Amino acid sequence: MLRIMLNIPSEGVVSMDETSSRLKQFIYSHIVLVTILILAAFVWSFVFLRAVSDYMMMSNWNGSGDLNLFGFTIHVEFEGWADYGYYYETWGERFLDGYTPYTEAFNNASPDHYAPYFFPPLYLYMCALGTALPFGSFGIGFVICLFGYATAFPIYGTAKYLSQNKRVGEISVASYLLNPLILYHTAYEWLNPAPFVFFMMLSFYLLMKQHRTMGTLAMVAAAMFKQTAFFLALPLVAYLIKVPPPKDDPENDQESPEDYELYAGDDLDVLGLLRMTIIVLVFVVIVSLPYILDIENYLYYIFVRPGTTLIDDITVVPEGNMPMTLAVLLIIAGAPEPLTQFVNLATAYSVFLFISIIILLYLMLNEVKDDRDLRSYWRRILYFSLLLLLCVHIFSPRGIYKYYCVALIPLVSILSSEGMMSRGKEKIRGSIMMVINPLLVTIAILVPSRYIYIGLLVLVMLSYMLYRNFGEIYGLIRESLVYDFQRLKLRLGKIKTDST
Repeated sequence: MLRIMLNIPSEGVVSMDETSSRLKQFIYSHIVLVTILILAAFVWSFVFLRAVSDYMMMSNWNGSGDLNLFGFTIHVEFEGWADYGYYYETWGERFLDGYTPYTEAFNNASPDHYAPYFFPPLYLYMCALGTALPFGSFGIGFVICLFGYATAFPIYGTAKYLSQNKRVGEISVASYLLNPLILYHTAYEWLNPAPFVFFMMLSFYLLMKQHRTMGTLAMVAAAMFKQTAFFLALPLVAYLIKVPPPKDDPENDQESPEDYELYAGDDLDVLGLLRMTIIVLVFVVIVSLPYILDIENYLYYIFVRPGTTLIDDITVVPEGNMPMTLAVLLIIAGAPEPLTQFVNLATAYSVFLFISIIILLYLMLNEVKDDRDLRSYWRRILYFSLLLLLCVHIFSPRGIYKYYCVALIPLVSILSSEGMMSRGKEKIRGSIMMVINPLLVTIAILVPSRYIYIGLLVLVMLSYMLYRNFGEIYGLIRESLVYDFQRLKLRLGKIKTDST
């Protein structure tokens, strides 16, 4: 799998010397990527070991405090939670003790510790694996960190493929691995999104590289870790319902315009979608055994038990441990009660979410898949997928916590310039905005109070919807700066000539 993502050639049996030579050649040709990965590994190790130390001392930082930056004091609220010790460790131990999940016996295995399990099965198996590792209480955290770090590989492959530029891939990897939100919630707090995010990004990359079955099952695996990935069935269906690209490289096809309809690849393939659906259902059933035998109880725990957030009293700010919804933002802002109640009810009953899903599904299905320019198609699908995840987080009937936004950062790290979200066959160059944009999104989530950051998420979504306008503004600023810099060089050159 790593060979596919890094485009390492696959051949027959080779000697050790030849393998060593190829490895050296690969490292030399990817020296920047390797340097980033090594640096990030040291940073992740430091954060993980700090988390281990704090966990042993029972002094985990909850993410709230003041940071001194260039003489300015900035109050931050990273929003840490104790889910790891209360839930994940407990789930792993109870499963290894023989308790069956999705039952009250599992939930109440300890009379003074009620810990219901409400994720799909794969997350529980991961908790059990981490508990079984010889790392004591840190095994699950170690596995979560491995998933989080490994996500860098499909990010690199995806960014490099879409941009046709390995430098863009390297920037995306650095933006992700060194992102404060990822470091805090994954490497320090050991919270749950990392495994599903890894399989989500792996799925997108495999699908782009025309591994349809493997890519589809990777996305299903993501959904079997966490329910959020169920919404990613939209881009999956939008792609799978269209005829597969030919096995040869259609993007190098030089056919005449008269052959466009023959090679475009935008025709429907309903039978292909049905075949893939059968494969998916078989995989889901196998992973869900034996719990799916009581399907009503199984679906209840996964889809109903997590609950929704309906605020009873819209005149009072909710407690600090509640998930945040748009209604909370309106309460803070002192909006009229009828408006706040409307948003409260519409969010709890998924009205806004349903509308956004319908619109985005239409846009995905309507996106033309020209097999001679699949990069453009996948740029758009990935862009719509980011908008989809933003809508899922903003309009979630359950509400959100800050750590849910771990799912956004990989896509933000890739889609941080206008070219990466637009059609076009030209090679995408690296730019400073590919570094600045992920950082701005991270600051908008991490720094503000948990009562208002969801409003900044709305602004992030609007900025992505208007990315062409921002791209034009950035282009004008860039051209102006380049022009001024050239004039400055000419003046300095003239001064130097005059002085001689």
